[in-house]
Amino acid sequence: MRTSNGPVAIEGVSIGSLLGSSQAMERVRTFARRAAQVNVPVLILGETGTGKSLLGKVIHRESPRALGPFLAINCAGIPDSLFESEFFGHQRGAFTGAREGRKGLLEQAQGGSLFLDEVGELTVPQQAKLLMALEEGEVRRLGGEGTVRVDVRVLAATSLNLAQEMREGGFRRELYHRLAVLTCLIPPLRARREDVSVLTRRLLRKHQQRHGCPPAPLSAEALRYLGAQSWPGNVRELSHLLEAALILSEGGVLEVEALRAADAMAGGGKAAGRDRSGGGDIDGGADPPTTGGPEPERAQETGRYAFRGNEDEEREEIRSALTRVRGNKSRAARELGMARNTLRQKIRKYGLG
Repeated sequence: MRTSNGPVAIEGVSIGSLLGSSQAMERVRTFARRAAQVNVPVLILGETGTGKSLLGKVIHRESPRALGPFLAINCAGIPDSLFESEFFGHQRGAFTGAREGRKGLLEQAQGGSLFLDEVGELTVPQQAKLLMALEEGEVRRLGGEGTVRVDVRVLAATSLNLAQEMREGGFRRELYHRLAVLTCLIPPLRARREDVSVLTRRLLRKHQQRHGCPPAPLSAEALRYLGAQSWPGNVRELSHLLEAALILSEGGVLEVEALRAADAMAGGGKAAGRDRSGGGDIDGGADPPTTGGPEPERAQETGRYAFRGNEDEEREEIRSALTRVRGNKSRAARELGMARNTLRQKIRKYGLG
């Protein structure tokens, strides 16, 4: 589902917000400092929940554009029919229901930064339109006659394996090179377990303040429990578990029983997921590059898809998968065992878009 936040000035974040004592996170902080000093696009890679949007905010906040707006948009699920209006804006009367003119995202972020979350979810036609706007540095509103120059720094993020997407035709190589002048891979939490204790302390303080709870230190056994998990949902999953455990606890020291109760309350999905190696498409063992250059290494090949039923059954299988994941095509493709570009073709074929 698409979400966007209006232009805002980012406050309360800094290089120090990128928590972790590991060498991997020190490299991420070093990258953020260097990226903030230059005015070029940045592509941030990493599994869901690793903190890609936080890194984007930090780079903006530490840059000369810090006083300008920071506008974030989730690119998943934007229909082709709305893309130009959303990104480039429209004039009054440009289409039915356009009672007044509206600036698009690129204009709204003028003088600041536009953060494109899950940029890999854009369709190929949308990618072509975005690429042209970025190359020209100007936009034309729907229904408008002239163009408007835009001064925007683009920060993009994705949990997809873009190298694989490019090979399969799901992501334009030209747009990749436009966005990936600098690239950074944030490692998954399971690849930097020494960061769990630091993150846990900070997250507990945040949740205690939010809910008005008294300080609740973790027992040694609880901390060992957290450090032993594989965290397929990464920092976001750790945060949610700690919040639930804090609410369920009866005060005092936070024991491992409260953590297990929080897991059980989630229906066992989190605990079961941690028995696997993780849930993303990016190889968490790779070091985050600090300059542009090579394309990201592919993490795993999508299995060859072969549905053995008839077309009606296949259509229903795809429709059900899309419903289960609330329209997230990447998750649906993984669940069905097909390439995302193949899923797009099937969606068009069966009229499921």
